[in-house]
Amino acid sequence: MDGTRRNCQWWLIGVLQIIVFNLNAQSAEQLYFRAAYRDVHILDIDSTKHFFTLPMAYGESEILNLPEANDISRLQIDSVLLVYTDHPKDFDFSTLNTNRIKAFTNWFDGAIDDPVIRWRIIKQVGGETKKEFSDMFHGIVVYYDKHKRHDLTPEEEVKRRKHIDQKFHHLVKKRLGEDQVLTETTSKVFEKNRDNWNKAVVVSDWTGSMYPYTLDLLSWLIKERAQDQVIGFVFFNDGDTKLSHQKLIGSTGGIYSIKSSKVMPVMDLMSKVKKRGDGGDIPENDMEAIIEAQTNFPDANTFILVADNQSKIRDLELIGSVNHPIHIILNTAEEDHLGIPIVLDDYKKIALFTKGSIYVNNQEFKTIDEIKSLRSKK
Repeated sequence: MDGTRRNCQWWLIGVLQIIVFNLNAQSAEQLYFRAAYRDVHILDIDSTKHFFTLPMAYGESEILNLPEANDISRLQIDSVLLVYTDHPKDFDFSTLNTNRIKAFTNWFDGAIDDPVIRWRIIKQVGGETKKEFSDMFHGIVVYYDKHKRHDLTPEEEVKRRKHIDQKFHHLVKKRLGEDQVLTETTSKVFEKNRDNWNKAVVVSDWTGSMYPYTLDLLSWLIKERAQDQVIGFVFFNDGDTKLSHQKLIGSTGGIYSIKSSKVMPVMDLMSKVKKRGDGGDIPENDMEAIIEAQTNFPDANTFILVADNQSKIRDLELIGSVNHPIHIILNTAEEDHLGIPIVLDDYKKIALFTKGSIYVNNQEFKTIDEIKSLRSKK
């Protein structure tokens, strides 16, 4: 190819790139190569400013610990530092670092194109061995102002939710090892009770068929910036892998709790509980889990049980130890000819005894008369 044709070709490519750039959002790759670069011995975070960090492992791009969704989505970000280490020497870090940018922007939509946000790429060079470098901070440092970020337009909000759905699906598949189609049951109940339920603890049946119901809630909390409404989760699987004769009332076990509603640590616990087993037989130790929730979360205002309407309660006799209203979200129920759900009698007994409520099939039963009106099955 002669020089004139080559120059014309590159001129045309340059024009097309300008057109594409103007029509579409800036990419992580473009940002990475255009941002300001700086070498430092070891990162020194300016603690006089408001900041939060999104740590990542050496050589990895997955965020290890997310702050509250509200912190990411509502604060006005001033600057973002992408921090990495110069190890191995002369290695091309562009793919790794652009993936780190993408990981951040999946949670803060628009950060690449926001003209207010300053991006800097910080390379730490103050080490000799791999261990010295791997012990340094890797990931994102975000400095922000006190005033809140402007509200998103409806179109921007749709785009933000789509990003969250995609990222959440990826996390579920990676942490739980399977695809899950979320069932919008639990989230609809929380939406209805958003003004009434606070400092809530979610007690969840964490056996196979129930996964989509609590995952639905976790996804909703992120999208609605409502993670501060839930202070913890308790998962139960009825004794891990114990045989039925080993499951003693009150000490069946297989109960795991976490004082957080942040997606990464909660998802890690979900994965742990899944690996420990699913209890084997059908009855579950709901009451033992509820009692543990009361003990571990003395400051909670609301207790929600996400339960399987196909599974009887193994330890209903412990109900006398429950001293809070229990709001029960059931996965599904058959209905009679009048459209009244048919639920296990065990759940009606819990709701009546604790002065709680039952939510099933997009219907709610809050008063004593309403709960009694539910059709029962043994």
